[in-house]
This record gives sequence, structure tokens and C-alpha cells, in this order.
Amino acid sequence: MKITKVKLIKAVQISLEKMGYTKFVDSIEGTQGLFIKRLNNGLYLSLGLTISRYYKNMFTADYYLSKNTRWGAVWGDIPNEIFERPGKFLKKQERLLYLDKEHNVDGVIDVWWDGSDEKEINNFLKVIELTEQRFINQPEIIKKIEESTEIFKLLILANITKELVNLNLIESVLKFQPQNEIDNIPLEWFKSAEKVLKENKEILNKNTVKFLAADAWRQFVLEQTLKGNG
Repeated sequence: MKITKVKLIKAVQISLEKMGYTKFVDSIEGTQGLFIKRLNNGLYLSLGLTISRYYKNMFTADYYLSKNTRWGAVWGDIPNEIFERPGKFLKKQERLLYLDKEHNVDGVIDVWWDGSDEKEINNFLKVIELTEQRFINQPEIIKKIEESTEIFKLLILANITKELVNLNLIESVLKFQPQNEIDNIPLEWFKSAEKVLKENKEILNKNTVKFLAADAWRQFVLEQTLKGNG
């Protein structure tokens, strides 16, 4: 039976949550499963799942490390290196252990797993355990994140959006609002996002409103989770 988004998330959710990730409903970033954690250095590590359009039951994942949760955002001076697949960080012996022969090809970094196979799922989870720290512990990448003006702008916009929601100051004519909640995000977050984008003279349309609202909302949820665990 073909793997679905629901089945894939169910197969990995408990294990990823034990690793500190929080699952988010996602139809905005374009993943088939979005898991995020807030790191001790204040950065966010996002893990997005992708189901293959061409190969039955196959899926892969991408890490994204930044000051925001905009999985896959790499434009302007945002470094491409913050968006990488776990396979890049596997050692040769680990590839022999956790990949089948078909996917353990010399020179091939990209890795896909069979979501209908329990062993493959376990191998995927083991690869995440092995590679996560290698990905986030790259000082040169952290430096590029800190120096990126685009990342800083996204951070500021999300922070203002969170503050505006908390202050309940959203009273203006809004043109790019969803009729209903998207991905369980309360409507006031979309209202706040539109107001922030408009006042800061940023590109304003339904998509930019959704992206900013979702980013600010996810950051808020993770911050509250940390407070609750503190």
C-alpha cells in the first residue's frame, strides 16, 4: 500500500518527539511532515519530510537551521548550507550499516527510504540521531546565519508579529486573510502578519501573509513549550 502523509508522520512522530522535535501541521511550507525544535543557542532546527512523486513509498528529509522556521528559505544572502539532507553527514561505514545496497552508491549523497518498511523507518531515525549534531555543530554555518541580513529581517518581522498578536492591536482594513484557520493557526496571527508586512512595506499577498503568520506562530509555540518545560 502506498505510503501517505498521515502514515509517514505516524511512523516517525513518537521517535522524533523523543529527540526533542515538535510536530506541526503543514500545508504552507510544502512538506509531508514538519518537525521543529528550538536549540539552546536560540536557532531553530526544522526537519521536513518529502514523499517521492515518482517512486512508490520512498521518502527523504531535509534539515533547515536558522533564526526562523521558514523551511527551505534560501534567497539573497541566506546561505544554501543551512538547508541540507541528512545523507550528506553520514560516514562511509554508517552508509553501509543504515542504507541498503541500492542507495549506498559511491559519490551519491542523496538518500531515500521506504516508508512502508519498518526497518527502513528505523534506519531513517537512526540516521537522524547520527547526523543532527554534525549538521548543527558547524561554526562556519552559524557565522553565516548571524551575518545574513535576510535572516535578520525575517527574525524581526516574526518578532513584531508575535508582539502585535499579544497586544491585540490589530484594527485595520485587511485584504489578504484566509476565511478559516490554516494548519491550526488562529486567525489573529494572519491579521497580525498582514499588518506587519504592510507597515514595513514588504511584499504583501496571501502567500507572504501565510508564511509570516506560520513562522511567527511556530516560534511562539516552541517558546511556550520551552517555558512549560523550564
